[in-house]
Amino acid sequence: MTSYAAPLRAADDVPQAVVDPAQEARQQYQAGMQAYQAKRFVEAALHFEAAAAQKAHAVTLYTAALAWEQANRPDRAADDFVRALDVPGPGLSAAQTQNAHDRLATLEKTMGTVDVIAPDAWHVQIDSNSEVTTPAHLHALPGVHVLAAQGPTGPVQHRDVTLEAGKTAHVELTPAPATSAPEIKPEAAPTTTESDAAARAHASDRLELRRVIGVGVGGVGIGGLLAGVVLGSSALSARDAFNAAPSRAGYDHANALATWTDVAFIAGGVCVAAGVALVLWPSPKPTSEPTVSLVPTPTGALVRGVF
Repeated sequence: MTSYAAPLRAADDVPQAVVDPAQEARQQYQAGMQAYQAKRFVEAALHFEAAAAQKAHAVTLYTAALAWEQANRPDRAADDFVRALDVPGPGLSAAQTQNAHDRLATLEKTMGTVDVIAPDAWHVQIDSNSEVTTPAHLHALPGVHVLAAQGPTGPVQHRDVTLEAGKTAHVELTPAPATSAPEIKPEAAPTTTESDAAARAHASDRLELRRVIGVGVGGVGIGGLLAGVVLGSSALSARDAFNAAPSRAGYDHANALATWTDVAFIAGGVCVAAGVALVLWPSPKPTSEPTVSLVPTPTGALVRGVF
């Protein structure tokens, strides 16, 4: 959906220049009339709303509603018809008032309406439509929409509202509760018993890991020994073949197999020995912090400690 208005923002985001509201309202209204005559209805409606923001005037809002209808934006037309009828004091003529009521009744049959109640000086906005003060009577096509609201202080609140054609939803807004920073409590230092238990658990984990590695290394060593047996058998067969028919190629083949047999047996034996050592080697006992105590005796005191 095309956006025609900026979303709510904090009041101190952008400093506002000092302007004469009456003069600014006249300029915006004249620009709106020029755009309306040129059939630029969206531009015209925005100018009329800007003029009403400087100085509320029923006819200006009524004309904005007519422009929104020409721009095929019935939701914004209905909003401005409501605002035109709510302007206090002399405003619309009798014919304009009747037409505004008739057009509003027709439009509300095809749209959903939301009545917003909030404390004084709050501003609300549905989707990207115009921002208005509360209490507000807003319109939108059937479906889920986002209602943005902001009070004089505090952040912008957002709330999803589901609207149905011809029905009115009611929303009551309250200031968001102040939030305080969570209290951060210092963690208690671990006691001696906890430290000892942690040390024993750590030592147990290391021992278990070492045993797992030892089993793996031992398995590799057994595989090497088995490979040595297979290579040794092949070397004996190659030697017998060389003795039966001596040749340079037969000699090299038998000699290579014998060399790889020796390598396999040596590597396998080393891995098996290393694996057994890793599994069976005792784990060092965890050390604890030194403790010192003073024991009274008949002749004085005795210092006793564990270091």
